[in-house]
Amino acid sequence: MPMYEFTCRACGAEFEDLCTAAEAAAGSVACPACGARKSERKLSTFASKDSSGGGGGGGCGHGSHGGFG
Repeated sequence: MPMYEFTCRACGAEFEDLCTAAEAAAGSVACPACGARKSERKLSTFASKDSSGGGGGGGCGHGSHGGFG
């Protein structure tokens, strides 16, 4: 099951939950702060490789610090 981020429309709390896509779309995930089932799925961000040239190598461990030539 995927992890989704939510905002509770009743109390405004932000939380994460492991749930099915159907549960996330229905907004029926219970808020851990107030228990209301009035959640709104947030638009999640994702990790990406830094294209500015600074920072680590690739996510697979094949950076410039040795490894496979």
